[in-house]
Amino acid sequence: MSSDVLLSLIIPFYNVGMHFKPLLDSLSRQLIEGVEVVLVCDGATDNSLAVAQQHLAASPSPQRYQLLQQANAGVSAARNLGIQHARGSYIGFVDADDVLLDGYSEQLLSVIRQYQPDLIELGFKRFVELPMLSEAKPRYLHRHHGMRSCMQMAPAVFKANRWYPWMRVYRKAMAPDFCFPHGVAFCEDLMALPALYQQAKTLYHLRLPLYGYRVHGSNATSNVCSEQVETIRQFSLALERRQCYQNLPELWRSLFQARLAYLLFQLWKDTGRDETMPAVMRRQLQSIARRHWFRSGLSLRKKLHLTFPDHFYRLDRRQHKLDCFSGMKN
Repeated sequence: MSSDVLLSLIIPFYNVGMHFKPLLDSLSRQLIEGVEVVLVCDGATDNSLAVAQQHLAASPSPQRYQLLQQANAGVSAARNLGIQHARGSYIGFVDADDVLLDGYSEQLLSVIRQYQPDLIELGFKRFVELPMLSEAKPRYLHRHHGMRSCMQMAPAVFKANRWYPWMRVYRKAMAPDFCFPHGVAFCEDLMALPALYQQAKTLYHLRLPLYGYRVHGSNATSNVCSEQVETIRQFSLALERRQCYQNLPELWRSLFQARLAYLLFQLWKDTGRDETMPAVMRRQLQSIARRHWFRSGLSLRKKLHLTFPDHFYRLDRRQHKLDCFSGMKN
């Protein structure tokens, strides 16, 4: 392929099942000049690799694809491998069970050619089944649009706390060493993506729904193990102690810490394993709540949850039992 690739889309996949083909079909409609697709098979044990190979064999533009393979190492390692092989000036990410919506590539390339921003943000629609997309509500990171200073816009991004990799595209030369934390399979995006905002100077917000995000029926937190929760807690501690993101502006750090604390509370509450939160975690959340009590970034309800986590956990479990009992009666 020639060196005029503007946008590389990195797509790790592992045992995607029936959702892979709709994504590949949507890719075909967005594979215009200036775009390449980097598919990374993360040691899939189903027929996902064969589906990808068949798709490339049938494509009228196979030269616009790269198909990489690795032993199963997780989504972070797969994305990092894709970044290493990407030939585009800009890099975007796609999840293998989602779809690209009409205008995705055309709109992104238009912004790249006209503005050359460090970061591009885009809107999305949520769906369970594909027929729902036409009626789905467009969603965005924030209410702003167009070319902006990243310093001006980042507080709204940290407050929104949506760190899906597919919501943004970044200029590779701006962050040549960017990567996802190796070995982390849960909330790896939350740990990595703030670095892009820290390094970016300009940002363009495309206020168009260009991505279809598939919502699965099961709650993702139901499969979260205690080790994963502890990884998030340790990251929160490292952020608090400035062992990571040392140069993050204070407002961004404050918003990030507050949102991380509430995420930890939610993960612990939703797993429902213990009647009482571990003392070390409770003290950590309560300390963050006290420091942020008179700051913006968290609602009063969330601040109360962090201040009295055991109380609100018991209320939640009691309501859950009542709902279960009511369901049995019906």
